[in-house]
Amino acid sequence: MQPTIAMCNIFDQNTEKLVAFATEQGFSAIDWSLDPTLPEPEFLSLMKDLAGFQVRYHCRFHGVDVAYSDQRGDESLALLLRTVDQIAAAGGRYMTVHSGLGNPSGKGIDMNRAIRNLAVLVAYGRGNGVAVALENLTTPLTNDPLLFHRIVTESDAYVTIDIGHAHAVRHLHPGKDLFAEYILPHRDRLLNAHVYHTELEGYGHVPPDALSDISERLDLLGLSDSCDWWAIELMNPSELLHTRDLLQSYLQTSSLQADAMRQQIPFFLGSV
Repeated sequence: MQPTIAMCNIFDQNTEKLVAFATEQGFSAIDWSLDPTLPEPEFLSLMKDLAGFQVRYHCRFHGVDVAYSDQRGDESLALLLRTVDQIAAAGGRYMTVHSGLGNPSGKGIDMNRAIRNLAVLVAYGRGNGVAVALENLTTPLTNDPLLFHRIVTESDAYVTIDIGHAHAVRHLHPGKDLFAEYILPHRDRLLNAHVYHTELEGYGHVPPDALSDISERLDLLGLSDSCDWWAIELMNPSELLHTRDLLQSYLQTSSLQADAMRQQIPFFLGSV
């Protein structure tokens, strides 16, 4: 089964403009970054505008981190628990959360606190029909694939792999096959991928110039049957569409290769 290619809400909370663009360009899926300051009735009204699309939710809340060892950790958990309620009320079944967003130094965070609070959030999400996935960032703790794996495993969270973030932190882990270390241990828990080339400090997300920039990472994603959502995390429309074309070309080629491999497998009429 091929993944769904999704676009972000590139026009922020303007659903009218987003729906028009997505429809014109043939997108059927939206990876929606929530505004935590938006009252729930307004959020639910916006989500009604997206009724014709598949929607998953991205909690890109700067400074909100369940790993904080002080009161901020409790407040972050409370906000995310309320967000689960909102997403469930909108009929959503997937949400991505972060640890370290807006905190490049990792000051004030604690691994054990991250695991405990995330486990509470994951269990609450499961009880409300919402799968909670943790995304890898360029900041502590999740800029280390081993720590990321420990948090995910001990909290029972699902996984969102950002292949651009993984590329951006490769200098922190010389000699490692970083993409494989982020992706392969989570093949059975990987639900979403954020797709672009890399992230540059002070600039943001950089699109791939050519398929060769990201094809090896896409090959690894293809090893996870559960990863059925590839969200292009680019806000510039032309960069978004260029990357979409590259992904469609990749998926068409990979499908043809899979068909060829299946044709080479002998067909037996009876058991051996």
